[in-house]
Amino acid sequence: MSKTEFIIYFSITLMVVGFILSVIYSFVDSKSDSKEKRLETLLPGINCGQCGYPGCSAYAKALAAGKAQPNLCKPAGADIAIQLSSAAGIEISEGDNYEEQLFAPRQVAYIHESTCNGCGKCKRNCKVDAISGLLKQPHIVDPEECIGCNECISACPQKCIELIRLDHNLSHFNWNIHSVQI
Repeated sequence: MSKTEFIIYFSITLMVVGFILSVIYSFVDSKSDSKEKRLETLLPGINCGQCGYPGCSAYAKALAAGKAQPNLCKPAGADIAIQLSSAAGIEISEGDNYEEQLFAPRQVAYIHESTCNGCGKCKRNCKVDAISGLLKQPHIVDPEECIGCNECISACPQKCIELIRLDHNLSHFNWNIHSVQI
C-alpha cells in the first residue's frame, strides 16, 4: 500500500468513526435532558430568581429532578404553572389557585430620590428596562414594567432602592387571568 492510499483510507476511516460518535453523542444528549429542556422552554427566560433558583435553567433542572414545585415562577403565572406541572409530572394541589396573586398587589422596586446619586448601575442591571433616568440624576422605576426581581437592589451601591407593595386598586387586578410570556 502506498503512502497516498494509506492517507486516503485513514481519512475515510477517521470520518466514519467521527460520524458514528457524533450520532451516538447527539442521541444520548437528546435523551438525557429532554425533560429539562422542555421545562426550560416553558419558562419566560428572564432569570429573575423569584422562584428561589438562580435562573430559569436551574429551576427547570430542579423541576425535572422533582425537587421544586411548578408554581414558583410568578412572572409566568398560573397557566404556565399548569403546563409545568403536566410536563414535569407533578400535581398542583387545589390550594395553589393563585388567588393571592390575582388580588394582592405586586411588589416593585422604589428608588429613594434623595439618596440616589444617578450612577446608573440599577438601570444597567434591570432585565425589563423598568428604570429610567440620566447619569448623575436620580432614577425612577416604572411600576407597570417592574417585575420585582431584586437585581437593581443588589446592584445599587448607595442602597437607595427597596421593594414596596403597591396599593390595592382595580388597576392591579389581572382581568385577563392569563400569563404573559416575556
